[in-house]
Amino acid sequence: MAQAGYAESSESTPGCQTVICAGVSAVLCRKDSVLVAVEGAAEPRQLQLGPGSCALLVRGQVFQQGETEALPWSLVARALAQREGLQELRRYFSTLRGSFWVAYVRKEATICLYTATDLSGIMPMWLGRSGDGAALLASAHWPLRQVPLATELHNLRQACPRLLHRLSPGLGIEASEPDPFYGLHAPVASEISDGSALRPLVVQAARRCVAGEDRVGLLFSGGLDSGLLAFLFASKLLAPCQCTCYTVGFHLEDKKIKNKYAYPEDVSMAEAAAREMNLEWKHHIMDLAEARQLLLDCASLVADWNSVKASVGMTMLAACRLAAEDGVRVVLSGLGSEEAFAGYQRHARACVAGDAATARDRTLGLAQMWHRDLQRDFALASLAKVEMRYPFLDSDLLDVALRLPAARELPPAGLSCRDAVAQSVPGELAADGGKGALRAVARSLGAPKIIADRRKRAAQYGSRVYNALKILANDAAKQRDQSVGAWTPYHQADFVMSVPGASHSPVALLLTSGYHSIQVYCLLKSWRFDIACIVAPVEEAGQGALSWAAAFAASVQLPLLEMRVAFSTPGYDMESLVAALRSARDQYGVEGAACGHVCDLDLWGGVAAACDLTGLRAYAPEWGCCSEEQSSMRRLVHDGAVLQITKFPDPAFLGCTIATPEEADEVLSLLRCICGSDATDDTDAGYVDCEFVSNRFLPCGVREIKGFSVSDKVRSRESPADEHHSENCLREGQVQD
Repeated sequence: MAQAGYAESSESTPGCQTVICAGVSAVLCRKDSVLVAVEGAAEPRQLQLGPGSCALLVRGQVFQQGETEALPWSLVARALAQREGLQELRRYFSTLRGSFWVAYVRKEATICLYTATDLSGIMPMWLGRSGDGAALLASAHWPLRQVPLATELHNLRQACPRLLHRLSPGLGIEASEPDPFYGLHAPVASEISDGSALRPLVVQAARRCVAGEDRVGLLFSGGLDSGLLAFLFASKLLAPCQCTCYTVGFHLEDKKIKNKYAYPEDVSMAEAAAREMNLEWKHHIMDLAEARQLLLDCASLVADWNSVKASVGMTMLAACRLAAEDGVRVVLSGLGSEEAFAGYQRHARACVAGDAATARDRTLGLAQMWHRDLQRDFALASLAKVEMRYPFLDSDLLDVALRLPAARELPPAGLSCRDAVAQSVPGELAADGGKGALRAVARSLGAPKIIADRRKRAAQYGSRVYNALKILANDAAKQRDQSVGAWTPYHQADFVMSVPGASHSPVALLLTSGYHSIQVYCLLKSWRFDIACIVAPVEEAGQGALSWAAAFAASVQLPLLEMRVAFSTPGYDMESLVAALRSARDQYGVEGAACGHVCDLDLWGGVAAACDLTGLRAYAPEWGCCSEEQSSMRRLVHDGAVLQITKFPDPAFLGCTIATPEEADEVLSLLRCICGSDATDDTDAGYVDCEFVSNRFLPCGVREIKGFSVSDKVRSRESPADEHHSENCLREGQVQD
């Protein structure tokens, strides 16, 4: 079986013969047989396993800590032969570096299949089973039509990369305890790292990603992340491997709207940076027809499809195809640096709480990349027939990066992080994404200023592909409404979800009494998520939250599951939360859980950890969506919601409704007068809470349900005098004694 990416060998250890197959894409395990699908092979092959024999079915490459030479899979097979049990095998795989996908087959009492991936989930693992449990599947690909062995299965579920799974026909799928993953599940060393260690670790991570390759491609935007990687090639630190940089953008050549859509910034910046570093650089400007085809190509391969995944995926697929045309097999990406080095705006807020909070926030972000980013990249790179590698997701690099002091990562000159946030200082702190430690590495290596100092720009905006989606959405709206002679704009999220093949997995909604929970419900509905059930807390002190949640669940006709929670202690009761999520998974088939947490690390961290324990994806669409410029309530009413205050330091304002952004600003201003300048309107902070009075995704009948308090008035009052007095308080910022 001689095809690209495939190899087979055999490893003998005392009492065990192990067959090693590389380039594997899927494994189907039955009680008495194992079928293996290999990349590029026309037909799957059947493994012949004798008593006591094993098979190691792999893709990718692995390294030992501190090494840049790939570890032979024969040594991995030898190590596995000496280990037993889920936990012991999981601990071994956790010591390996690199990006890999492994299915380890043992013939015990029956055939057992152990599956593992790298901890970040660079290579996805999808698991499925037949209705009777007699056939179990492990695959790198999704959906089912992409998997040649999946004819007996009804669905695939993406496995959490922190878990090792054992698949046994007739017994089902069993999971290990999760890896600690930089403190997500268990405490880790908390000492602060020395930033000077970053420089050799960045070089080491890049060398691992080019190991065994003569030439690679690089997704190049001219920004800090891809620019630093490009400079490593330019300065010969990765020799003898050579690199070609690829940049893609969208530009509409139409004289009628010549100035409406600017030339893609990434292309201009990448060209200037490549010229300064004397690098080989290729670019491509897509037109509207190509953008439409890229959208169609991506939609059915990316799980939990949305407009961000669409625009980023379209850009990446076009660049990977450009590389594949040059015969490039491996393409590097700078993905991961934003989370590792505090590059997002939300990290500025975590920085105020100190080093531990900043590290925790980044860990939570990294922990969700397996389903948020990496599944998309793997699927689309496979479609282009290339392999993606990510130097900034290297485990040794992350070990140090996540223990860097927050002040180094978010470094506005002359100001503490707390003062910088309070004064809304522009620049690297929030708007540019910070990443001061990584910028310091770039400068220390001698990278040009055009790289080290460039402000952050998301791929979909720098490439202008987001503009292509806008035009396509408007064109679709005109075609849709042409028959009735009227045109209404097509909401971009609705348009993206209307693309053939687009899909979402069923999720459970974690519903507390906070208005963010309902906002998340509305967001998920706008993104066309399948919300299968509601999980609500039962407070030890009473049934208030449960009554409210039960009324809401009844109004939207969703089943309700209960969990215990004691709000007197930080976070959730993990045992109860895990039990509720397992029930949601087993009874309603959910594959993820969504919550409305905005800034409470204990609460969001608890949800993320519980999802890992139950093998679910964790979603927090509102996480970090808070800033000085736009409060949470302002965003909600701007999006069309009307809110009614149910919790406020001054009881005179209970029952007031907030219907305009200006009213939201007045409420926030008043809140700070009462509680201090640091007070926010975020539910997690505990100062204020609201219920939705109206929103286009809430059913009309919700107003009439007992326990879900609403008002049909702009300002609900018991008497005209009360109405006049409270209205003046709200508009003039007065506080009642």
